[in-house]
Amino acid sequence: MHSKAGLIAAALTKVSGFLKRIKATAEQLTQAERWRLILSAAFQNFLGGKVLGSTRRLAEAMG
Repeated sequence: MHSKAGLIAAALTKVSGFLKRIKATAEQLTQAERWRLILSAAFQNFLGGKVLGSTRRLAEAMG
């Protein structure tokens, strides 16, 4: 069983990596695509891992 601190650290690492990928691709994405990417990540469990309005570059940015 993982400790709370370990779970929090893992979550922060995952969020940090996601934000770095967005930053790396942000200039190539429209504002709407950036929001779809952020919302897709926020609701990933509900969407079954799919990206809202999925395009290839959005899916690639999700990692």
